[in-house]
Order: sequence, then structure tokens, then C-alpha cells
Amino acid sequence: MKFTFSVLTILTVLGLVSCDKFKVTTTENGDRLLIHEKGKSGKLGKDGDIISFDLVIKTAADSTIKDSYKEGQSFTVPIQKGAFKGSFENALYHIGEGDSTTVLVNADSLFKLMNQPLAPGITKGSDLKFIVKMHKVQTRADFEKELADKKANEPKIIEEFVAKSMKNAQKTTEGIYYVENNVGTGATPVNGEVVVVEYVGKFMDGKIFDQSNGQPFEVPLGESRVIPGWEVALKTMKKGGKSTFIIPSPLAYGEQGGGPIAPNTPLVFDITLNDIKKK
Repeated sequence: MKFTFSVLTILTVLGLVSCDKFKVTTTENGDRLLIHEKGKSGKLGKDGDIISFDLVIKTAADSTIKDSYKEGQSFTVPIQKGAFKGSFENALYHIGEGDSTTVLVNADSLFKLMNQPLAPGITKGSDLKFIVKMHKVQTRADFEKELADKKANEPKIIEEFVAKSMKNAQKTTEGIYYVENNVGTGATPVNGEVVVVEYVGKFMDGKIFDQSNGQPFEVPLGESRVIPGWEVALKTMKKGGKSTFIIPSPLAYGEQGGGPIAPNTPLVFDITLNDIKKK
């Protein structure tokens, strides 16, 4: 699994607390932290370890720049040194598993690193507030073992879910289980046609990670515009049909994951096929 991480990817987070209520701790390397809550383990990351955390970024005036809670996308990255003294990356070495901490980062230094002028709403000489909730600190070996175990257990987890929640499900040769809640009419779509659908994407615990919100979504079949599992699933449907599918991770986002979807995660989709059109 490949990782990329920098503050640049983060600046593209929910106002928890006002920083001036807490004492700033400055490390010998110039990292400035405000500790709101200490975790029970106190485990700190070392070079090469994998850390998982949620993050809110705010300006000195408490305007939110980024919020991983609202976006449903926490960060899982290798811990590594930053490019300047007092960087956010350097501060992560001082935030233990379970800690809630605000890191103060000089905006001038950060935007100079990006070779960009200060963004609107960020004043010269001010600090950005990186509010971190550290969920997990793992060695790379432990992280990779966890992924491997999750991958090995996925078929069993899917079978248990199907037995409990998808009675009388059918199974494609590719390994996708599905239930036709409403059978449509006419022919099934083929490559070269465009299907118009509405959908809800969920995890197996029922949490929604994506949905069309009543807006038609067009998919040209055979062009790899969607995950492979969708290409297979849509070709089981007919116009007017409504089906529920569980798509194994190799036919979804695989070992890399994507956005709020963790690696090796099977997905559940409720799909309605409204129309089939010629290109």
C-alpha cells in the first residue's frame, strides 16, 4: 500500500475549542501544542510508523478550512519529518494514541513552503490551528498484518452479512451478491449503452458514504468510469428495477481504499435503474 502525505494534501477541519483557553507547550524543536486530552496508552509514533487521526484546520479567527469529521475521511499516513521548524508533521511525533491536541503552525512558513500567497482570511504572522484526534499508532508491520487479516476475513464477513440481511440473494460469477427488490422490464444493459441510475452507497453497518440524493447519475457502460463491481451489477438489472448489491473490495476500492472507504472494505449499494439509453 502506497502513502502520500503533506500539509498540501490537507489544505484543500469543526470548531472544537478556542486555543487561548489552554497553555501552549513548545518542544525543543519549536513545535507548539495545546493538549486538550491525553489518551490512555500514551503511545507515540516513530519514523515509519502508521498513524490514523481526524483533523480540523482553522484560521486564527476560527474559520474552518478543513474538517475530516464532516467529510467522513480521516487520515492514515506514515509519520515523517516536516519541511520546516514548527511544521504540523513534526508535531505529530508528540501526539500520542488517544490524544486530542491542537498544533499551532505559522501561516507564513506554511504558505512560503507552498510557494503561494496567503489565502483570503489568513493574516500575515498568524497561526493556523490543526486540531488532531489521534486514533491509532502502529508499526508498519502491525498495520500491514491488520490489513492482511481484514482481507483474509472478508469472504466470511460478506457471507455472514448476506445470510443475515440479504435473504434469497443471488450471486454473480464474479462474487457479487444481490437481491432484486423490484424487477424491471425489458433487456439488461450492455457495453456501449448509458444507464441512468439513482443510488445509495453504504458500509455493512448501514452508514452511508455516498448517494445520488435523487439526482440521476449517468454511467456509460464498458468505459471503466465506475468501480468494476458497478459494471457487473448494472448488467444484472432492467429498466425500472431496484436491487441491493454487496460488492467485494477487489471489485470496489481494493487494497488502497479511497476517500472515506478503508482498504479491503466490501460495500453495499442500493441502485435504481431509471433508464437505458444509446450513446
